[in-house]
Amino acid sequence: MSEGFLEIELCGESFYLLPQKAIYRSSKKQLILSDVHLGKATHFRKQGLALPASSHLKDIDKLHFLIDKWKPQTVLILGDLFHSDYNKEWLWFKALLLQYFYIEFILIEGNHDILDNDQYSMQNLLKAELLEDEHFIFSHEPLKEEGKLNICGHIHPGIRIEGMAKQAEKLPCFHLTKTHFILPAFGYLTGLFLLEKEPASNYFITTGKKVIKLF
Repeated sequence: MSEGFLEIELCGESFYLLPQKAIYRSSKKQLILSDVHLGKATHFRKQGLALPASSHLKDIDKLHFLIDKWKPQTVLILGDLFHSDYNKEWLWFKALLLQYFYIEFILIEGNHDILDNDQYSMQNLLKAELLEDEHFIFSHEPLKEEGKLNICGHIHPGIRIEGMAKQAEKLPCFHLTKTHFILPAFGYLTGLFLLEKEPASNYFITTGKKVIKLF
């Protein structure tokens, strides 16, 4: 399996937090990620910002790596798969769907998922507003309802880490509270919303190579 992951227990079930900013739910053979924001590079280049044309390939390549490594039966994307209007990055994702035609991809609709419905018309791609099972409810934005652990995205959580010599670094993190488990943004060009540490929360930072629990 992939090196650098951290196994935690949620509601009596094992989950693997992956350094690539995704999780693997072993009991369901399910890869879960959020906030890919494909097409963001092209969107901002149209606005005159000089971003690398190959930026979107980093996310596609990372998806290929995780699927090949963990061999999921389903891939659950917790919203904001695509950043804005239709552009060529969508073709790369469709090619990935065709390559893994035997895997079911489920997209929980996010606020950036604004493409026409016919663009999502692929045999192994399903859309839903949210999903719910015995212990968990999966959504894009954090829900206010209580009773089940809400696994979600949208926030792009991050933590500022300070060293002994006053050096500091901002890193993406998984954020666990009593009611929510929030995933970091999967996309290469996504920013961070820096969280203030709270005693009742758990924070699992990812360096890109390893997931570490903060104490």
